[in-house]
Amino acid sequence: MRKLLAIGFLLAGLMGLLVACQQGGGGTQLGDPDFRIVLSKASVDLTPSAPRQEILVQVVAKNGFNGQVTLSLEGVPEGMNASFNPEAVTPQSLEVVTGVGAATLVLDKGSAERGNYTIKIVGVSGSLRREVNLSVTVVTPVIVLSESFSQGIPPDWEVIDHTGNGAWSTNDECDRETDFGPLDPIQAPFAIIDSDCLGSVDVDTELWTPALNLSSFSTVKLHFDHYFYYSTDEIGDVDVSVDGGNTWINVARFQGEDVGPETRTVDISSIAAGKPNVIIRFHYYDANYDYFWIVDNILVEAY
Repeated sequence: MRKLLAIGFLLAGLMGLLVACQQGGGGTQLGDPDFRIVLSKASVDLTPSAPRQEILVQVVAKNGFNGQVTLSLEGVPEGMNASFNPEAVTPQSLEVVTGVGAATLVLDKGSAERGNYTIKIVGVSGSLRREVNLSVTVVTPVIVLSESFSQGIPPDWEVIDHTGNGAWSTNDECDRETDFGPLDPIQAPFAIIDSDCLGSVDVDTELWTPALNLSSFSTVKLHFDHYFYYSTDEIGDVDVSVDGGNTWINVARFQGEDVGPETRTVDISSIAAGKPNVIIRFHYYDANYDYFWIVDNILVEAY
C-alpha cells in the first residue's frame, strides 16, 4: 500500500511539472504563438542637414513563435526612399516565451515635400499581421530672402555711403563683366562697388538687406555669389545684426587676395536663428583706388 501511495505521489508531481512547463513556468497559461513590432524611435525628422535616418525594427516573439516575418511599409510619401535590411526576419528564441529578430529601416527624404507623415511598419507571418506607426517630419528650407538685383537694388534695401565718394549700385560703369568675364555664376545686373572706377578717393559703403524675421527657425544659411578683386588694403566684410543694425557680428571677410567668382555659403544659425530682426550687410571699406567687389544672387534659407 505504501508503495502504491509513493507511486501516486510521484505521478502527481510529474503531472504538476508538465502543467507548469506548458504554462511557461509562471503559472499562467500560454496563448497562441504571436509577435509584436518594436521601433527604436517613435518619430524622426528628415532635414537638409540630416536627410537620412536609420530606425531599428525589432520583431519580438511570444508564446514560442518562431516563424519568418516579412516586413513592409504603408503610407510612404511620394519621393521618399525607404528600405529594410533585411526584408524578413525570424525571431531567435531566447526562451519558451520570447525571442527577438531585428532589421534596419532606412529612410531618405529624397524629393518628398515638406510635411508631417505617418508611415506604417507592417509585419506578416502566415495569417498573422502586426503593425506599428512611425511619425516622420520632412523639413525643407524656407526661402526667406532671394535677390538677384535684376531690377536694381530694391527700395527696401539700404545703401550707406560713409565718405560720399561712391556706394553700392547696379551700374557697372567700368564694364567689369566684359573685362573680367565670364563671371559665372554671377549674371548682370549685379551689385557692385568699384573703387578703381571711382579713382583716388576713399570708399566706405554698406549694403543692407531688409530686416528678416527668423524667430521660427533653428537653422539659417546665407548663400551669395561674389567676386572680390583685390588690390592693396581694401576689405570686404559680411556681417549680421540681430538688433536692427546697432551692432554687427562678422561672418565672412575678404582681404589680401582675389576671391571668386564663386558661390559662398555661410551658416549663420548660431547668430540669427530664432531672432525676429536680422539684417545682413556687405561692407566694403579701407579702399582708395583699389579694385572692386561684386555681389549677386543673395539667398537666405531657413528651417
